[in-house]
Amino acid sequence: MATVILSVLSIVVSLVSTGIAIASFRRSRKLQNFDYATRLQLGDEAIIDGGPDPLDVFSYSAQLENHGLKTVQVERVYIDYGGDSRGSGYKHCVEGRFHLSPNAKRLIQFALKKPEYQDALEKFKIHECFFRLRVRYMNATGGVVETSRRLLAIGNRHTFYAQKGDALT
Repeated sequence: MATVILSVLSIVVSLVSTGIAIASFRRSRKLQNFDYATRLQLGDEAIIDGGPDPLDVFSYSAQLENHGLKTVQVERVYIDYGGDSRGSGYKHCVEGRFHLSPNAKRLIQFALKKPEYQDALEKFKIHECFFRLRVRYMNATGGVVETSRRLLAIGNRHTFYAQKGDALT
């Protein structure tokens, strides 16, 4: 009888310790995903209505910075311009695939000339040209993430800054 009680007690202790091990594994995996999460930010951002060239309508430059603990594989960096909705505009690829190590920076630059600006206004029948920064990158689990940020809207009568600052992801 005592051996049966000891056997049952050892099985219960074994199941409890296995449950604790599984719970701690899941918790550490969640914390690891948070620690290794992608932390891309923008620094030294310059959004200019106009630009260094007299034919520029819009110019943009920024440093894409990796503030995370792991290297980030960036798939593409786009500047979309045209209408307010995502389907009514041009998608201009500024940077192709590259890796950004921890604490590294990469310069992003884009300038739009007056003929391209006029073409967008006429083609999409719009009165204001919206500019968006869009970044596609691989996250810590291997999935592709796309983040977008409105930069500026230029119209015939006014310029509207949609967002400025360091945050991206």
